[in-house]
Order: sequence, then structure tokens, then C-alpha cells
Amino acid sequence: MTAADRARPRLLFINGFHRSGTTVMTSAVTEAVGGVTTTVGGLAAHIPPLHSFLAQTPAMGADRGADRLPVTPQTTEEYGFLLQQRTGSQALYRCPAGLSVLRSHIAELQAQAPGQIVVLKNPWDTGDEAQLLADFPDAAIIMVRRRLADMERSVRKALVRSSTSAYSRALNGDASGYRRFQRQLASRWRRRLLLRALELAGRRRVWRLAARVRDLPPERVAFLSYDEMRADPRTGAAWAAHLLDPQALADAFADQAFADAGTRAPSSVVHRALDRRWRAAWRDARARQMQAGIVGPPSPARRAQDNGVRRRPDRELSVWGP
Repeated sequence: MTAADRARPRLLFINGFHRSGTTVMTSAVTEAVGGVTTTVGGLAAHIPPLHSFLAQTPAMGADRGADRLPVTPQTTEEYGFLLQQRTGSQALYRCPAGLSVLRSHIAELQAQAPGQIVVLKNPWDTGDEAQLLADFPDAAIIMVRRRLADMERSVRKALVRSSTSAYSRALNGDASGYRRFQRQLASRWRRRLLLRALELAGRRRVWRLAARVRDLPPERVAFLSYDEMRADPRTGAAWAAHLLDPQALADAFADQAFADAGTRAPSSVVHRALDRRWRAAWRDARARQMQAGIVGPPSPARRAQDNGVRRRPDRELSVWGP
């Protein structure tokens, strides 16, 4: 084992907003480090309706509902569903018991795969990176950014699609909040109001996150872009070289991601302003890492991407598929 291997964290959080690519990134990171993560099968051991559903999936051929990723016991999922089952909230810090539940879950994964790196994702906790790093001193965080208009379009499609998903119902169990949410989606006018409220809340979170990342310890965070990874996985993964093997991540990402099936969503003036702020936060954080010798200087191609210059990709990739 090299000194670099010994210095690398034993716990990796994959943080990013909903529909920013965290599912594929978590699967890719888990594969790249030979680690273990939260899976559908692991959640089913704690969520009875999901356990019953999973027993029927070979015949049903189900997918996740929010996307077309097939449901198997090995499918990557959010630890937030376990928090919801135990505490009533998918967000870690909205309930005092959340931290103990997550620590128990991590211990469970470590017992299943001794010595392996634990990789975890839960979009609900994006924005709480400073607290996560304080509560888990042996952890690092891979943060994922994606073009805002594409995220919002993907959220709209995913919510409508998941409203008829048997897997989504099983995963959420009997939660009253989930049933109320589905009633809102079933009403056309309430759905419009709900989606608008979610968009505004998401934009506010993006604005706040762009300010908060500047205070995070640069040696414990990697700042990745889904759009960069899609255009060139090898170049995009290089920004995480201080936490894992970037070539392994690039190969795993290319293997995990779905083929792109559409064009970019139209962006408004607000979208573009928030994207600029978000991109600038990533650029500043990466600059601090380079100045500290944490990551190497970018190649000309990587510098062009980081400055917002698009290059024609050899292979288009998308997290969400058709």
C-alpha cells in the first residue's frame, strides 16, 4: 500500500442535487474504488414493503420509476430512504436521530465488506457538507455540478414518471408525506404549483451552495461536473485524483452512464446567471486546490471546459437515458 492509498478516505459521500448525476456517479465511484454502497437489497432488509416488492421484480422487470435503471438487489440507492423509514425525514439533519441511524448503516456496510471504502449518496444532504465533514472525520466528499436547466427538466419528468411507479411506492412505504405528494402530482393545477415551488427552492439551494463550498477544506473535497464527465470522462475525473484513481473513475463512469437521448434544455436568464455563479465557485475551489498542490494543473482541454468552452465529445453520455 502506498502513502497515497493510506491517506485516502475510507468513507466517500457523493453530494449533488436531485437529477445532477449522483446515482451514476455513486455507482461509478463505488466501482472505481472497489467499495460498497447503499443498495436496494440493503434497504429492503429495513423496509418491509420494499422487501415484498423486490421478491416480485424478476417477473415484473421493474425500473426505478424516476429513471429507467433496472431494479435489482445491487441497484444503487439513497441512504435517505433508510432515514425516512427510521426518522420520518430523508434529510440527515432534520431529525436528532438521523446521525445515529446513518452511523449504524455505515457500520452495517463495513461489516458486509471489511476493509472496503463505503460510498454514500443522498441528494437531500447537499449543502450540509461542512457538517458532514465535521461529523465524519474519516470522510471526503465528491461534489457534482450539472447545468441547471437540464436538472430542472429532468426533475419534472422524473416526478411525473415516478407517480405511477410501483417501486417508488414500495420504497417510500406508508409515509404520509409521500401520499400527500402523490395527490398533488395527480392534480394538474397543483402539479404546476408544486413543480414551480420545487424549481424556486432548488435555485435558492444552488445560490447558497455556491457560497458555502468556498469554506470547505480543499483536501477533503473533489469538485466534479457531470457535463465535463459526459464530454470527456478522463478529463473530468482528473479533479478527483487526490481521492481516488481518476482513470478508474473515468472508465467506470463511461461504463455506468446511459447513452444520451436528447438535446440540452433551453435556459433562461436566471438559469444562466446561476450556472455562472455555480461554475465560478467550482473554478475558484479548483484554483485553491491547484495552488495548494492538491490537484495538478489542468490540461488545455480541461481548462477550456472549466471556462465554459464546449468541445465536441467523442461519445455523448447522459445519466438519465431515454
